[in-house]
Amino acid sequence: MKTFSDRELKLIHKLKDRAPQTILRISEACPLHSVCMPLPLFRVYKIDDASFEAEWNEHHRGGVKQVFRFEEAGS
Repeated sequence: MKTFSDRELKLIHKLKDRAPQTILRISEACPLHSVCMPLPLFRVYKIDDASFEAEWNEHHRGGVKQVFRFEEAGS
């Protein structure tokens, strides 16, 4: 199970008060290419009032996806 950084936890706290199916992201510009559209480094999707899906990516490669409950994420 992945643990969340402080920046990711702030996003999860915001997501908790949003409507289901809301997506929030942490994105950064690609360090190698000035014109590409990199994947978000962290993405959270609210499934319902109790759970959400988190995804960790690299700039050009999809990564790990996990489903969490808000109460387990420390939010």
